[in-house]
Amino acid sequence: MSRSDEAPVAVRIERTVRASPDRVFRAFLDPALMRQWIVPDDLHLDRISVDPRVGGRIEVWHSRDGVSTGKFEGRFVTIDRPRELVYHWAFVGTEPARGEYYDTLVRIRLRERPDRGTHVTVIHERLDDLFRGAPHLRPRLEPGWANCLEKLERVAGGLSEADDAGAVADAGAEDSAPGT
Repeated sequence: MSRSDEAPVAVRIERTVRASPDRVFRAFLDPALMRQWIVPDDLHLDRISVDPRVGGRIEVWHSRDGVSTGKFEGRFVTIDRPRELVYHWAFVGTEPARGEYYDTLVRIRLRERPDRGTHVTVIHERLDDLFRGAPHLRPRLEPGWANCLEKLERVAGGLSEADDAGAVADAGAEDSAPGT
């Protein structure tokens, strides 16, 4: 296999968000905010659970056209507010007992910009097993992150100073879609 045929070491997406690093960081940990951006447009978020502390878990159940497509699940490795967030991010299919479980790593880096915005860098790595086991996800991963970051910008940019007062202290919760 040539190097060009191998799975990339990482997918890297960068975006400038018109919101402070604090607001962007909050949108990465608050389940009520995450539900507005954490899955690409072709998926429906069914339920989300976030325990925003090092070692805490994150779970995002999703479906497409009313049929479960599994979930994302992970564990926070680093929470350095408001600069860096690192977490294991596993793609769990509908049959994890049959091997539909692919552990990856996501690094989020936030850097304040002079214009009061935030430069967001997402580095999604350890993708080899995912792309071997679920090759259909390979062409979808980078566009999926780009789509999610577009939605993140709308969510974080819409937060006000008053919203910051309640911040992530209230975020250790589960948030279900209406009717679930």
